[in-house]
Amino acid sequence: MLRRLVLALVLVAVAAPAAMAQDVGPLATLLNRTANPDGPFAKRHTAADSVVARAREQVGKRYKFASASPDAGFDCSGLVRYVLGTLGRDLPHNAARMASAGSPVPADTSALRPGDLLLFGSGRSTRISHVGIYVGNGRMIHASTSQRRVIETPLPAGGAALRLRSARRVLVETVTARGGAE
Repeated sequence: MLRRLVLALVLVAVAAPAAMAQDVGPLATLLNRTANPDGPFAKRHTAADSVVARAREQVGKRYKFASASPDAGFDCSGLVRYVLGTLGRDLPHNAARMASAGSPVPADTSALRPGDLLLFGSGRSTRISHVGIYVGNGRMIHASTSQRRVIETPLPAGGAALRLRSARRVLVETVTARGGAE
């Protein structure tokens, strides 16, 4: 029995290269994958991972109106502009103008992905006056005027002064021919 299993495995190993030339199915896709340079079990990093990491590096930096650098400080749109700018995504330094960047996403945690922009307004106004970066698990990073620094916090609840008006996806993931994200 063991001898048959070993023989079958050898035949599969010998036949696999020839089959891979013809087959573009899931097995061929797995066999053709390149090695992960960080190790076989390391998570592959995405642009969203980089945005979240770069935003978390700014937590604790001071709030300063109309500023967009770690040394001078950040206002809300300055933080978003800086973080995404370090990854090559140019955005305006204005929360209301950021509301038209990228593509719309339902403002619901089940649809949001890390790196999405969260756009807020005050009270009943439809005017966008604040922006933050969604980091996952119902949390965001933003330059808080009340805390006078960059903070990571849960998304504001329904009765909060700031109300989530919309969300925008500004990061584009690479998609393979079979429809999976890389």
